[in-house]
Amino acid sequence: MPERHRLLELALKGLESEQNRIQDEIRAIRSELGVGSASRLSVSATGRAARVAPNKGKPMSAAQKRKISAAMKRRHAERRRMAKAAGKAA
Repeated sequence: MPERHRLLELALKGLESEQNRIQDEIRAIRSELGVGSASRLSVSATGRAARVAPNKGKPMSAAQKRKISAAMKRRHAERRRMAKAAGKAA
């Protein structure tokens, strides 16, 4: 049993080493492609890729925010009315 444990430890170390090598190659390729492609995924210190929010661009104006807010309030009010009606019918 200890031999199996040692074998698994060695296999894990080998795979982690290979993973680090592959991640280095991925980083090199992304850097050659440019900033745009590398901004979507970022490799953390643990070696796992994490999603990074893309650049949002131009911010919304106050008028646009009010319009979206009003539309969402209408949608939620309609959902509440439908839920209330469904609750009475049951």
